[in-house]
Amino acid sequence: MKKIAITLVMLFALASVTNAQSTATEFYDSGFKKYENKDYKGAIMDYDRCIEKDPTNADAYYNRGMAKYSLAQDDAAILDYNKSIELKPGVFDVYYNRGLCYFWKKDYNKAITDFNIAISIKSDHGKSYCYRGACNYYLAKDEEAKKDLTMAIGYDQSYAWSYYYRALVKYAAVDDQGCIDDLTLAIAKSSNEYLFYYQCGLSKYSLKDYNGAMADFNMIIGLKTTYSSAYTWRGTTFFAQAKDDNAIADFNKALEMNPNDSQAYHFRGLSKSYKKDMTGACADLKKAKTLGYAKSQAEWEKLGCK
Repeated sequence: MKKIAITLVMLFALASVTNAQSTATEFYDSGFKKYENKDYKGAIMDYDRCIEKDPTNADAYYNRGMAKYSLAQDDAAILDYNKSIELKPGVFDVYYNRGLCYFWKKDYNKAITDFNIAISIKSDHGKSYCYRGACNYYLAKDEEAKKDLTMAIGYDQSYAWSYYYRALVKYAAVDDQGCIDDLTLAIAKSSNEYLFYYQCGLSKYSLKDYNGAMADFNMIIGLKTTYSSAYTWRGTTFFAQAKDDNAIADFNKALEMNPNDSQAYHFRGLSKSYKKDMTGACADLKKAKTLGYAKSQAEWEKLGCK
């Protein structure tokens, strides 16, 4: 009788373990399906249950981290990636995606550390070079950035952001034509990214290609009507073409969205001065210099503002 009781206890224990594992797997699979369907909150709830049943499941922590990342919960995602790495180190995807979290948090040194590990595991992954290059750019390490971004393009010619970040490096080096060349390639691969047109427009403006710049700023406004800098720069381009009414209209729009835009105040002031509105011109230039626009003081004095 005692043997039977022990056997029953053992069978019950084995059944409980099997049932827990089965349940954990079911929650894991359900979470994965919800993640694929972009039900990120539902996926997180399922992975929570999976981890309750199986707290050593590294993949569940990673997938839950991915769902949190998709909801812009970067800090929470990093904690899950940390646990996944603790349980199962050496998995490329975890380091790469933790690096992305650090990148978006602007913690560029930690991001570089993760991208270094990712590259050591998978040395031909173009996006790892891309974001390591972007980190180096933001840390003002332009030569390292350019090298990484060129490597990124060498491994993956289809990823538009590699061209974009290399264009930023070229713009910083006052290579406006090189910047435009890279952005033309980026736009050919991904035509709805407003930042590509913005940077391209800045370089065209620098080269005095005002019609080209105008076309780019128009594209931005079509894609993202709330991007105030597009109105500021389109207004600045109108000003360069002596179209003061158009310029003032754009600066008004920019300042509605961003009341601290010193460039918009500066050039609106200059446009008003050309229209003989000296009171308005002086008021705008005063505001621009208060906000720190470097050239406004000289223009304010030139107009004899008090």
